[in-house]
Amino acid sequence: MSKKNAAIALGLALLTGSTSAWAGFQQSTPVVITPANNCFGGSLGSARNSADNLQYLHVSVQASVSGLYHASVYVRDASGASASCTTTDLKLIEVLRSVTTDSFLMVYHNGAGACSTIEVVQASSSEPKQ
Repeated sequence: MSKKNAAIALGLALLTGSTSAWAGFQQSTPVVITPANNCFGGSLGSARNSADNLQYLHVSVQASVSGLYHASVYVRDASGASASCTTTDLKLIEVLRSVTTDSFLMVYHNGAGACSTIEVVQASSSEPKQ
């Protein structure tokens, strides 16, 4: 194969390979608050990319030199409703520390403001922050 044909083949292969980044299952997961189930969640990318100027998911993790740890999760949906919870549980804080700008986050709480279960998902189907 000549150098010219090899270059053309390589170029076509690169173009074909790059289009696969746009293929596959994709989903937008806006912020959802479900008071009846004491839960809230959504995708950080979807909230950031939403057409409204209301949605957000905010995760805050603090540590002090005295050894105290504290984490908070705050959300607001497209209707303007908000929810939050806090925790000092080190296992839940460890999960929250894995959140990235493209994560899906689902949080359950006890109804009185304490986080009880936290799920963080990194998936190719999640909408990335743009």
